[in-house]
Amino acid sequence: MTENRNEKDRLQQQIAAKRKELARYLGKAEPRNTMLMTTSIVCGALAAAFTAGPGFGGDGFVGQIKVSESLDLPLWQVLCLLASLMSMITVIANGLLKFNDLTGKISEARMNDAKLEGLETMIEFGQIDLGQATREYTECLSRIAHI
Repeated sequence: MTENRNEKDRLQQQIAAKRKELARYLGKAEPRNTMLMTTSIVCGALAAAFTAGPGFGGDGFVGQIKVSESLDLPLWQVLCLLASLMSMITVIANGLLKFNDLTGKISEARMNDAKLEGLETMIEFGQIDLGQATREYTECLSRIAHI
């Protein structure tokens, strides 16, 4: 009986440690994901806005207006350069989101944290035997191996 209790305690400690690890991961990954998504949205919108004026207004909009006499650049050139820069930033942010699959990893981490929390509760209240609890724990570990 004591041996079974020790094994149960060890499993509960491992689950608690894994949940802390998941919380640390989510604490870093979620803000990064939000920042990349926001950057993508804002820069994409700015790229569109920078090209809208010359696109709709034509020569009347841009005319011979100079942004600065020292730069000696017409407004349309500056707007096109800014639109290109915003487009490049958008592509990079989207690429990083897709390459790292942050959204998918965050979703998987949240789902498995909830499963581990449920498993903790079932163990605590004796609603699951130790063998089944261990199997479910190792299944969760395999789904969050990236953390």
